[in-house]
Amino acid sequence: MNLKRALIIYNPKSGRFSEKKLSYILNFFKDRHILTDTLNIIENCIEKESIVNFFDMVLVAGGDGSLNYVINNLVFTDIPIAHLPMGTVNLFALENKTPYLFRKALNEIIYKYKPVKINLGKANEKYFFAMTGIGFDAFIVKNIEEKIKKNKKRIYNNFIKYISYIFNIIKLTKNYKFYDLSLEVIKDGKIYAKHNAKEIIVSNIRYYGGPFKVFPGNSPLNEKFNIRLVKNAKGRTDVIFSILKSLTFYKKYSDNPDFYIKADKMIISSSNPSENKYIFYQCDGEFAGTLPVKIEKANKAITMLVNPASFPSFPASFARINDARW
Repeated sequence: MNLKRALIIYNPKSGRFSEKKLSYILNFFKDRHILTDTLNIIENCIEKESIVNFFDMVLVAGGDGSLNYVINNLVFTDIPIAHLPMGTVNLFALENKTPYLFRKALNEIIYKYKPVKINLGKANEKYFFAMTGIGFDAFIVKNIEEKIKKNKKRIYNNFIKYISYIFNIIKLTKNYKFYDLSLEVIKDGKIYAKHNAKEIIVSNIRYYGGPFKVFPGNSPLNEKFNIRLVKNAKGRTDVIFSILKSLTFYKKYSDNPDFYIKADKMIISSSNPSENKYIFYQCDGEFAGTLPVKIEKANKAITMLVNPASFPSFPASFARINDARW
């Protein structure tokens, strides 16, 4: 390890963040003679060129939304990005088997993790590392974002925050209209296949909604997304049952195209185009816009510091970055 300068990008509104933890991170790097600068993403913008030319690595201290923001600003650069989980769910940390304890996580990031080019997803003009949700879960994301903005009281206990999130989902379910969605798989510039559903999850990783392996065979090194189609959701009971089927009976349904498909490029819209403006999509738990949405793989789009235990065998095309710092 020959790192000389690192940028700590942090989100003070992340679920597990505190000034005390930020101070700990800075002292950790100082003790190892690594110079650090900090950037608060609530108050400052990311200047791509200055970061790429001045720093040896970026450490994102925040949740999935913070990581998504950084990735969108540093996409198609070679600067290695590490994620120190400080959010409520932290899907990339789950995927990467990053330790929950700060000291252990920092030690592994600096001494064990390796820089690797991974694939991202792109939904219209927004990139994502984990997933895009179309329909009901995007409706949930948008409503909870609006609720958080109105309620300035911050919940510091991560478990309570997660339980509160679950109860909000249950409460909002009864207010949602399940629109008819159309997914067109694109191949060689033409419509290759067409699927209808009420809810669609396009995933780039194994986990969804927390520590749940809804897509256990998935990986950000794969050339195609794993896609979950929910076709018969009309209300709260149907949604809950479809989630339970995904978690409990994955092996039974994984080869059934009525539930799971794979594709690297698609267009999703309402079966009734006039309803597109009422149907939302989200990326990595952040509201992203309304339909229609074009989703495609962005190959080798970002350089992440990854845990070799999570990605034990890289394909030749995904060889680790040759860099003396690592």
